[in-house]
This record gives sequence, structure tokens and C-alpha cells, in this order.
Amino acid sequence: MSEAEADAEAAGPTPGKTEVWIEKYRPERLDEIKGHENIVPRLKRYVEQDDLPHLMFAGPAGTGKCVTGETPVLTNEGVAPISTVVGDVDGFETPDDDLEILTYDNDGSFEYVAPSHVFSKEATDLVSIETRDGNEFTVTPEHKLLVADEAGLEWREADTLSGDERLVRPLETPPAAADSSLSLDWLSSMDGDRTFVNVSESFAERYAIPAEENYVGQKKTVIGCLRRGYSIDEIATEYDIARKTARNYRREISIDLEEPSTTCSLAYLRSLDVAETELRDHVESVQYATPYNKRSSPITPPWELTPELARFVGLAISEARIDNGRIKFYNTDDGLREAFERTARELFGVETTRGMQKDVPYVELRTKSLHHFLESCFDVFGDSPEPAIGSTLVHAPDDVRASFLQAVFDSEAYVADQGTIELTQKDESLITLCSYLLASFGVPTRRKRVEKTATNGSGPKREYHALYISGVSALSQFEDAIGFSITDKREQLADATSGSGNPNHDTMPAQAAVDDLCQTLALRKEPLVTDTLNPDTPGRESALEDIDRVLEAASDRLETAQQVTRDIEQVRSEIRSVSAVPTAWADERDALEPLETRKAVESEAGVRTDRLLEYADGRRSPTASRAGELLVALESHVETPDTASVQESLRTAINALGVSDNRIADGTELFGRDVRNLVENDDHNLASLPRFETVADRLLEIADEMCSMAVVERIVELDRLSRGTLYFDRVTNVERVQDERRVYDLTVPGTRNYVAGDVPTVMHNTTAAQAIAREVYDDDWRENFLELNASDQRGIDVVRDRIKDFARSSFGGYDHRIIFLDEADALTSDAQSALRRTMEQFSNNTRFILSCNYSSQIIDPIQSRCAVFRFTELGEDAIEAQVREIAATEDIAVTDDGVDALVYAADGDMRKAINALQAAAVMGETVDEETVFAITATARPEEVEAMVEYAIGGDFTAARAALEELLTDRGLAGGDVIDQLHRSAWEFDIPEQATVRLLERLGEVDYRITEGANERLQLEAMLASLALEDDA
Repeated sequence: MSEAEADAEAAGPTPGKTEVWIEKYRPERLDEIKGHENIVPRLKRYVEQDDLPHLMFAGPAGTGKCVTGETPVLTNEGVAPISTVVGDVDGFETPDDDLEILTYDNDGSFEYVAPSHVFSKEATDLVSIETRDGNEFTVTPEHKLLVADEAGLEWREADTLSGDERLVRPLETPPAAADSSLSLDWLSSMDGDRTFVNVSESFAERYAIPAEENYVGQKKTVIGCLRRGYSIDEIATEYDIARKTARNYRREISIDLEEPSTTCSLAYLRSLDVAETELRDHVESVQYATPYNKRSSPITPPWELTPELARFVGLAISEARIDNGRIKFYNTDDGLREAFERTARELFGVETTRGMQKDVPYVELRTKSLHHFLESCFDVFGDSPEPAIGSTLVHAPDDVRASFLQAVFDSEAYVADQGTIELTQKDESLITLCSYLLASFGVPTRRKRVEKTATNGSGPKREYHALYISGVSALSQFEDAIGFSITDKREQLADATSGSGNPNHDTMPAQAAVDDLCQTLALRKEPLVTDTLNPDTPGRESALEDIDRVLEAASDRLETAQQVTRDIEQVRSEIRSVSAVPTAWADERDALEPLETRKAVESEAGVRTDRLLEYADGRRSPTASRAGELLVALESHVETPDTASVQESLRTAINALGVSDNRIADGTELFGRDVRNLVENDDHNLASLPRFETVADRLLEIADEMCSMAVVERIVELDRLSRGTLYFDRVTNVERVQDERRVYDLTVPGTRNYVAGDVPTVMHNTTAAQAIAREVYDDDWRENFLELNASDQRGIDVVRDRIKDFARSSFGGYDHRIIFLDEADALTSDAQSALRRTMEQFSNNTRFILSCNYSSQIIDPIQSRCAVFRFTELGEDAIEAQVREIAATEDIAVTDDGVDALVYAADGDMRKAINALQAAAVMGETVDEETVFAITATARPEEVEAMVEYAIGGDFTAARAALEELLTDRGLAGGDVIDQLHRSAWEFDIPEQATVRLLERLGEVDYRITEGANERLQLEAMLASLALEDDA
């Protein structure tokens, strides 16, 4: 990694570049709605009393999934089936306090987050999905998966998948904690009653371990009672133990009952609550005991998860078999058998024996104690029907995970002729574990089921699970992080990684944003994007390299566009001076008619008097430069306008932006050749000079396009992909399944997704109207809530078909469903009449919520059936509170004047405030007043007030210049200027009579513009009328 990349990674992502904040911060519950304190309590009372009527919300805009139980999930405790993680719940429950789930964050990274809820229910309508990389999962139809297509990343419901979509997988999954613990907690993992611990004599004396702790069952009870002075009769009576049995136990003991025992059960040891540091010094060995106190050979329990122990577990889990508590490790490689044997002696202090079975050599460990230790600490060799996945290893340190994987691949994997590593195992959970462990090193894998015989070739074919690593990049990553210890395999891997190329499966969809950015930002695509045989699905690594180059070029071009804007504004006065020459000449040329004047000018400018007369009467027009000289001679201008300097400034701007002459000419009366002639010719005719301002304005427009939110959003899309944290699987089969099964889900706040699947894959989990639905139905709200947008689906058919179908469909558990019709005032009168009849027909089981901007557009029969809530524009305090809350959440520095500017620009619309905050956050480290006004194309109140004061004071020229600055420099539309004037009119420090006149003119101008009149002309006429009235 370069220093620049490291600095960028340390700096983290730019706030606001990864998601749409108005969706992220949309209220989901009534308590989250801000600024409507008079409405929310009324809505709450309806919900609390279970007495929800039809509702109508009137006011301005902007005011107010599951998988089946076997699916593995990556948590901070390891990999486990989601049914185990969720537990035995029905509906929503609160998860364990210490549970965390790996989730894909909006900045393109992965992190562990505590889920807010776990969920389970019975479902019959399911979707089975299979992928190229061997992922198989069954989900509910509405369950969302993160899909990559040409438009970027998108969440899609399972039942919309048709096959060939690219599902997003994490390329690398981080461990749960950077300081992964080395401690191996066998003290709490092993069976407390069946595990016996041998301790030092000093420890036994210090804690006075009673003699009976060395025994189990009735014998333990009898010896304990004898030590406390009980008689045989008392023991038999109180503990219901046969007298003969008690007497036999008394005869068998040959120990001093008052002497402390150096052996005790693990449960008793735990009860002493002794620090682990002391136990490490005094625990000598552990033994596993049967219910009849038959004890297996002792082992020395390791206290830490070391690479040596992980390698032993990897060898055992790959090739060992259990026979009556004995572990037999089969392998034909002498080095692996010796390593297994040596580690068993050194770590556990056990004796080993060697043997041969069906011509396959093995090493045997004859101790049930070790078997129980391994199944307790590593989830291997257990008898549970639940799949064991080895959670202890998932978040172990890097060297531990690498040692385990190397042992597994040394034992069972091989390098195929085509340069692919293949690992085959009968145990599906081991393949899942290896897939997740390899993902922690950034090694992508594929898997599939295969039919084959055992390694020795004997027996019938059985189903095995194969894991594959292919592609030079993945193989190289495996070689660097894990590798083989066996010489032959290591050399074969080295040969496979010495080549080049990209596997045909490691591809991604070509991104349309690349073409969009190149076109909008005038970037040449050829040097940025490499040629590929599959332009629609290029190789992932080369495509990401291309995206990095495009992003770098795009960022540079954005900075250039901002600089061009500043440069043109600095020479704006010179451009206007040059453009004004024709007007000034038309006004002043008559002054050349007197002979005396022409003689004076002739001596100064060197132009004959007869030619000057032709200029004066319009028979001939001077060149642009000559006109400037004559205006100076006539003392109309102080100096000749510097056309050459303006040309140089515009040429520099055009070259910096990289735009073509034709693009500059587009939308003007010019052709591309006119633009080139304008900025390169040494002299111009007089009529061409206003074109300088036209070109300058057009360059500013292009620079604004380059810095627009659309461009920023494209950059965000590509930036999210360019981080290299994602890998792309492909859907190969989608089938509907009708089978009653229990399904599970996890609710992860904020990101709303988690990593799960046979190979790690990103899964999704599960507004006043929506908030009400959530309050009424809680997490069943989707099944009981239909949302329609009347402006998109207008007309009678919507009411008659979709609404009726939903109202008539069966449902259970609730008294009614909710139909939310947004922008209901867009419905035709016929449709509203049909809606009224539908509301009457289904009033027993359906409640309608209508949202509209103008309640007057809703017919009276509907209004009379609804409880009407009139939403007003949000107050400044509510918007300010939300802005500051989001800024704190997103870690954005916002100045106080920046907050005030956001509140002013929002004008009571929360969505505008949130959008503006996000846009401003992308543009720099600190959101201040200047940034907000620039990004929202909003004029400062004092600028609008100054324009009006100029006009009322009779200075039309200054008022017009102020208007020109708002329209041209600030990019405001005419409607924006009218809106701001209307908002601020009563706040201006002008006489009341002047305010009344202003509002009168505003109303007339607004009407004329609405009817199609020219905005600039109407606004200038308004200012002129104000100035004329003042003169009168």
C-alpha cells in the first residue's frame, strides 16, 4: 500500500458519499417524527385506543426478511447456524447483550454491530437460491440481497431474482476484535461434572478440597457424609442409599478423609472462583470420567490457543477418526504423522501408538480426555446433531488461523493441473469454516457437492463437499497468508502463481457511472479504462483499477471546475466590459458627427475624418479593437477593454475543463467554430463581443454540471465499489419452494444487513403513515400495509383493482389493514368517487390514509370520512435539532452559521435540509454558511434585500446587476428568486408601503412566469416598476 493509500484509508470515507440520508433518517416510529408536537399525540391516542379511523394528511411536501435455520451467520462468537444465534423464539425478541453480527457498512467496510432484535416465524412460501460459488440458501420472497449491476449496488428482493444477477460477498471479513484473545477457555467449556482436575498439593491444602471431590455419584455422597461424621444408618435414611452400598464404599476407602484431595471436579474448581493466573500454576492435568467413575488417561490442558495447537486441531479435524473415544489420525505423509504425534506429546502429554489399517498408516491417541477437550473447545468430534463450525478459531489471531488452515490443506487439499486448489471433505461444516477463515485473509472461495469414493478408493461413492481456490490473485493471497508446508504442494502452488491472468468467474458488471462521468466531466475514456474481451463483465481486479483511475481523474476535474468558476468570476468585470463595447459604441458614435470632434479624434487615433463620419452615421462599423480606441478618444471609456486578456482567460478555462467547442456552443446561438474563432482570433467584429459573456456563462454552466449532485452521486457509487472490499458471486438457479419451515432474521440497526451463507454473503434484514403502520402492526406492518402513489398510478383502475384486491385478501391477527395513498390530490374525480365507494365497502376491515399537498383537491365525501391532520411547515427549531443530530451521528463538523443557512435554505422542508447537509458534507471537511448557500443555489437574505432596496431607492442599474448575479453567478432560477422574495419580504428593513407594492408585483410576476413568460424579463420588469414608482 502506498503512503497516499494509507493516508486515505486512515482518513476514512468522506461523510455523505455512501447513501441517501433522507432515507436513512426517515422516521420509522411516531416518536421519531420531529416538529409536529400537536399532531403526533393525537395519532398515538388513536393507536393506543385501537380506534384508527380513516386519516387524511394535508400539508406541504417533506413534512413529515428471513432465512432458514441452517444458514450460517458470522458473529463475534464465530460462525453458527442462524437458528442457534436467534434461539427458540416466536416473533421478535431481544438478543443476548454480548451478541454482535458482521455487517456491511455504508462506507464500504465491514464491522461488527449488536443487533437490536432477533426474529423467527413459520413460513410456507419460500425461495431457494443457488449461486456459482456454491452458496445455497432458502429465504422468504421479500428477503433482500445486495446485488451489483451496471448502476452500482442495489438491494433486491429474492422473488425478483431471475438468475445471472451478481450477489455481493465480502472479499475479506475482519476478526471480531483487533486484539483477538489467545486464551483458551476450557474451564467453562468442558463438562463440569464429568471432567476431573488434578491440582498441586499446595493448592489442595490452601483451598481445603474435601476428599469426596475425587469421586462421583453415590460414592461421593457417602464419603462426604462419612467425612462429616454421619453413621451408615443416617446416610441410608437421609440420602436413600442402600445400607449395603454405603458399607461397601466405607470398606473400599483407604484414604485419610481429613486430608485434602488433589483431584476435584471441574464444577467444584469453578465454585472456588480462583483467578486463572493462579490456576495456571497449579492445575497439572484433567481427566474425563464416565458416569461410573471410569477415568480416561489424563492430559495436560493447554491454556492458550497457539499456532501449534491450531495446527494439531487442523490435522485432527481433517484426517482423524473417533473409535470408542480413541483418536486415530490417518495419513500417508510421514511428516504430517510425525507432526501430529509430536504435538500430541508436547501439548497434551499423551502417549501415542502407530498402526496400519487397509494399507493406510495412522497414529492413535488412546484417551477420551483429549476427545472431550477438543469437542468442548473447538466444536469438533461432537455428538450433537447441530452442525459444528469451530467458532473458537474464527476470531483467533492471524497466525493461529493460518496454522489451522495450513494443516487442513496440507492434509486434504491438492493443486490441480489447471492451477486450482481443491479441498474435499465429507464434513460440510468444515468446508463452511474454511470458507469463512479464508475470507478473513481475503481469499475468495467456491464450493460444490461432489460424488466420490473415500481417499483409499474403497467403498461406494458418497456425497462430499469441495472447496476451490482459483485465479492467480486468490492463489497468491493464499500462498502469502497460509501456504503449504509439504514440499510438493508448495512447489505446485508456486508454479500456479507464477503465471498471470484473471479467472473468468472473478468478474463484475461494467459500471455505467464510468461512462456518465467521462461524458459529464469531459474525460477521455481510453487512457482510463483498459480494453477487455468482455466489456459488459470485465475482470474484477482490472475493473477496479480502471475505476480508481476514473475516480482520481474525476476528483481532479471537480477541483478544476471549482477553480475555473473562481477564475471566471475574477475576470467577470473585464468580460462585461468587453461585451458592453457594442452598446457603448451605439450610444456614443453620434458624438463623432461634428467635424471638430472628428479632427480631434483623427489626431489622437489616426483615423481619417471621412471614415469617422461613416462610423458615426452607421454606414461602416469599426472593428472591436478600433471601437475601443475610439471610445477612449471620446472619453467614454477610461481605457481600451483588454480583449486579449479575456481571450486568454477563456482559453485557459476551456483547456482546463477539457470540453469541446461544440459542447460549449450547445444551447446557445453559436456553433463550435464560432467559439474557437472567438478565443483565438486576433481581432473581432463589433457584433461578436457579447459572445465573450455568452461563452463565459456557458463555461460556468458546464462547471456547475461537473460539480452537481448527480456527479457526486456517481462518484459515491464508484467509490463504494473501488474500496476493494467486495467480491461478486453469480445467481445460477432460483426456485419457489412451497414447504412449511421456520425462518429466522436479525435486525441490525443502521446498516440493515448481515453476513451469512455457506460462503460469506451480504443479506438484508427488515412516513407518518409507515410510522402508524409500524405502531399498529409492529414488525408485521409490511403484510398489512399497502402503499400507492397516485401521481404514478392515476385513474379509476388503481382504485378498482389494486386497492380492492388488497382490501379483499385474507389476513389474520388484526382487525384491519392500512392502505396508504400518497399524493391523493392527483387522483381524478372519477377515481376519488370510486375510492369513496371502496372506503364504504371495506370499512369493516380496512383503514385508508390519504396524503395530499392540497386538501381542497379532495372531494368533500372523502374528507367527511377522514380525520384530517393538517401538517404545517416544520419550525426552525425542529429542523435545527435534526440537522445537529445527523451531523453528530455522521461525525460532520458544522458551524453555527452553517446550521442557520441549512435551516434558511430548507424553508420548513426537512428533506431539503437533510439533502443540503449531505451535499455540503461531501464538498469539504467543514460545513459552513458559504458551502451551504453555494450547494443549495440559495441567495443570502441580505443579498435579496439589497436588490429590493436598490430598486425601491430608484437605482435600477444596481438592482438589475444584483439580479444578474443571483441568476447567473449563483445559479438561481426565476422561481427561486420569487420564492425567496416572498419568504423574506416582511423581514426586509423597508417601509410597509414598499413591502405591499413588492408583494403586489410578485404576485403578478409569478402568474406571468407560470403562464410561460420569460423569467429574466419579468423579474427585471418588476424591479423597474419598483424603481419607477419611487421616482414618481
